[in-house]
Amino acid sequence: MTGMMTIVTMRMFDTDKPSGMFVISVEIVMILCISMLLGFWAAWLFRKKVTVPLKNIASVAGAVHGGAAFVSPLQENVSVPNEVRRAAEAVAILADKALKDVAETKRLERVRSEFLGNVSHELRTPIFSIQGYLETLLDGALDDPNVARQFTQRAYSNAERLNILLGDLINISKIESGEMRLSFRYFYINEIIKDTVQALEFEAEQRQVKIYCDIESSAMATVFGDKERVLQVITNLVQNAIKYNIDGGEVNISTIVREKEVLIKVSDTGIGIPQEHLPRIFERFYRVDKDRSRAVGGTGLGLAIVKHILEAHQSQFSAESDIGKGTTISFTLKR
Repeated sequence: MTGMMTIVTMRMFDTDKPSGMFVISVEIVMILCISMLLGFWAAWLFRKKVTVPLKNIASVAGAVHGGAAFVSPLQENVSVPNEVRRAAEAVAILADKALKDVAETKRLERVRSEFLGNVSHELRTPIFSIQGYLETLLDGALDDPNVARQFTQRAYSNAERLNILLGDLINISKIESGEMRLSFRYFYINEIIKDTVQALEFEAEQRQVKIYCDIESSAMATVFGDKERVLQVITNLVQNAIKYNIDGGEVNISTIVREKEVLIKVSDTGIGIPQEHLPRIFERFYRVDKDRSRAVGGTGLGLAIVKHILEAHQSQFSAESDIGKGTTISFTLKR
């Protein structure tokens, strides 16, 4: 009995194999714990370096899409993987483009709204005038020859003004929509100037304005451009110089031939334009003196058309003016 207890006691305290198994279990637990810690740390690091920045990028992209201002989703001193930073940079580029597109859309909408308002106003004036004269004639003025003729002439003048306005509207619409195609070729600029002077001589005589030309030899003044559109530019400029001149005034058209270009100037002896108005005279419907502009039949689109045509020719153009002395508008054409 005593011998059996001794054997059992020895087996119970024989720790060779149980001790080895216990040591292995501790190592496994330690490895598992370290692995879990490493996993948690990796997950935390991934969340910090990748997940959170990506969520910020997505949040910023959504805000920009909704119209908010762009705010960088990454701080400069934050360390993130290159792929994430490149993604943030790509979003920044797209956001910047989107904001510019939104701003441009708003600007175009504002311009369109202003343009439609101006057009409706400009069309309404001659239409109402024509309607008023015709109603007066129909109400009995036709029986008075003098009144009938006077009112008929006024109605005709307003109809003519309306026709000119519609023509300018069609022209500027074609130009701005890209429908107007230019045909570039070489031609003599002096021939265009002479044709313009001949066409506007009668109008100048009616306003007691004389037109003078100071142009160099036509053999030297060959330019490259759209002949019909350049004719339109010079015609508009000379017409303006006649309309906004003084009684007994002058209009001078000159050319200066340079090595690679020809400079064309159209000057008048009118009342001049205040300096604060000069930067805006090429805008649509912009008028320095609205009452006088309407009195002489101006549509407010002539110089805007001139601007678009000259820009299509990559021309340098400018306006100079002195109050009481007159205005000079210059532009260049390539040779």
